Amino acid sequence: MSTDVPMPAPIRRLPTTRAGYPIPVLTPRGDMSATFTIKELPDTGLTAVCPCRDHDRPHKLGAICPDLQRRAMRRHRCGVCGTRLDPRSGLAFIRDDPYTLDFIEPPLHPRCMAYSAQACPVLARSIDTAQVLICRRVRLYERRETARWDGRRTVHRHFPLGDAHGRRFGALVYLVAVPVSPQVYPCAEWLDQHAPPLS
Repeated sequence: MSTDVPMPAPIRRLPTTRAGYPIPVLTPRGDMSATFTIKELPDTGLTAVCPCRDHDRPHKLGAICPDLQRRAMRRHRCGVCGTRLDPRSGLAFIRDDPYTLDFIEPPLHPRCMAYSAQACPVLARSIDTAQVLICRRVRLYERRETARWDGRRTVHRHFPLGDAHGRRFGALVYLVAVPVSPQVYPCAEWLDQHAPPLS
């Protein structure tokens, strides 16, 4: 992760690693495989619950806490800085291929996207091939998972929010966002010509 990219004010308020890199709001603490549980909840049925905020283990960079993810999606919060999104200024997504149409990562502010695309080492490596999508509205779906008969793999499907068939299928893990009528740009072009300034 580069520390040379100017950091937007909402990102500067995030906790940081020892090296000074910001920790996105959806980042869990510790290894989720040790804390991840499935519970029956009244509103969503079987649901993945991650008590990662209940302890002080190091953050697991690159992972997404399902509780924090679902909350951010439902409350229209940026997936990096955690502050409220304004659809009028655009909801930003990034993808590595032209075929991805749904996203587990919540949308970002365009400014947070501009920072992340340059500062995050994973995203920065794909600047020349990735695409940025900007939209003003998303459709949300439940991503539910169930174990295969052999118990070694899971199968997932997407269902409308609150769908009864989804509850019978399996556990709610994440919400999925589908951008509605997005404008699609090559990432490098978007950063050069369309992205808001970082400073």
